[in-house]
Amino acid sequence: MSPSTASSVSAMLTEFKGFFEENDLAKKAAKSIKDGREIEILVPDAGPVSDAPLKFTFTKESGRNVLRDGAPTSPDLTFTLPKAAADEILTTPFESVGQVGLRIFEKMLSSDPKQKVRAKVHVGFLSLLSGGYLGVLVSGGGDVARFLASKGLSSAGKIKDVVSKMKNG
Repeated sequence: MSPSTASSVSAMLTEFKGFFEENDLAKKAAKSIKDGREIEILVPDAGPVSDAPLKFTFTKESGRNVLRDGAPTSPDLTFTLPKAAADEILTTPFESVGQVGLRIFEKMLSSDPKQKVRAKVHVGFLSLLSGGYLGVLVSGGGDVARFLASKGLSSAGKIKDVVSKMKNG
């Protein structure tokens, strides 16, 4: 790895750590997630080799958000963010958890491959529920609730169906 590549990897790790560990909105959004649950974050076009993504693990320890370099051992979810989308999310001065959520949903619906965020669920709906993940949606408030309803996701049953598709698709 060249020094400039190592520097850019380190910079991205620092940005992700700052966003997840220090940002009050990220702390609020993740408050309901249970300790020990893991989320994998992949940035495919930012690694030292173009086909080897940067891998980060988000987890909770003693109620605190923790972001680590490297892949998790047993992720509940995987989010894949192109570098351009990651940079935008990490550097935008959001005013609410709902704004962060809406921006992520916007990226998930994008047709631009440089902006398209992908999510993969590795566990069942009950595990997501017991892990506190639905609390993340609730923390987004009315903005996220209205968005979900506009997409036909106005009940737990409908959200469960989407989660099932994200797990199997």
